[in-house]
Amino acid sequence: MKRTVIALAIGLVGTVVSTLSTNAQGFVVLDNYASSGQIVTYGAGSGGTLGTGISSAFTVGVYYGLGTVSVSADPTGIADPSTLGAIVLGSGPGATTPVLSNPGYFSSTSSFNVGGSAGGTVTLEIVAYNGASYAASTVRGHSTAFQIADVANTAPVPAYVGTSMPGFSVFAVSVPEPTTFALAGLGGLSLMLFRRRK
Repeated sequence: MKRTVIALAIGLVGTVVSTLSTNAQGFVVLDNYASSGQIVTYGAGSGGTLGTGISSAFTVGVYYGLGTVSVSADPTGIADPSTLGAIVLGSGPGATTPVLSNPGYFSSTSSFNVGGSAGGTVTLEIVAYNGASYAASTVRGHSTAFQIADVANTAPVPAYVGTSMPGFSVFAVSVPEPTTFALAGLGGLSLMLFRRRK
């Protein structure tokens, strides 16, 4: 009888822990439109009109960390956010969304599941880019880190990032001009020729 009661108690505890771990998730929505948040604008050298909202040619994504995470400042505004602190690139439904035809605004149709954050705080950085990914884009930028407290644990009542997101701009990623490579090649060739003559 005692063994049955102990086995039953262990089974019950296991079920409760399993249920808590599957339900310990929060949801955020990549949206600054419905929440009337700050917009994403063109920065210097980005190819757009300085200070105006970015076009629908851009995609918005999210980097996140559970709790209040320390994230270093990025004076360039274009570094990979995961190199600035303990935050990771979001993936799955709701992790990216296109910019709307209303410049600088975005509004995802699905919630992003931030696993392990139910009722807690999450640290986020929002990114905007014009290519297939943030790393592969020629024009990109990210917000500074910000927190959303008490992330809702059900998808129908998510937190909108626009309520806390600071506005930010996108910038051109500096890629050396082809002439720079050509001059470097000519310099190297000249050095080789001078060494050969001696």
